[in-house]
Amino acid sequence: MAVPSSGTLTMQGLAQEALYGTYGSGTITSPIHLYDLVNGGNSAGSGNSYPTVNQSCTPNPADRTALTLTDVWISNNPGVYFTLYYNSSIGVAANLDIGDYIYTDSSLTTPAVAPNNSYHQVYGSASTQHCSGINDEMDINSDSTGKIIYIACPLY
Repeated sequence: MAVPSSGTLTMQGLAQEALYGTYGSGTITSPIHLYDLVNGGNSAGSGNSYPTVNQSCTPNPADRTALTLTDVWISNNPGVYFTLYYNSSIGVAANLDIGDYIYTDSSLTTPAVAPNNSYHQVYGSASTQHCSGINDEMDINSDSTGKIIYIACPLY
């Protein structure tokens, strides 16, 4: 069975379709997180581990093209710089905001989770740097799924 083309859709039905290909039947363990249904697995805390979406089929997912945040370091390891990645649909790094996701790989599959969930960024170019001008250092925190929960350009 496929997802119905009319009527109200349910998260449980979508989860059943993802796991069993049977929208409306099959045992699902709560909770169900949309992030896990879209990205596969259960890293957001779903009760089931969902299969990875077929990435060779457009638009599932619609866009997995990555852009970069360069010159990033973890708060407890200053001076060791690396790159983080985010979905290109966001645009330049200055557009990043709470609720967006950051990753450690360009395929956007490994959530960026630093010790204490705290990253910093200095330098970078206009397109790869979140902060600019006098406030050129960024603080960014993410949760266990890589979702940004805090982002700011404080004065140091």
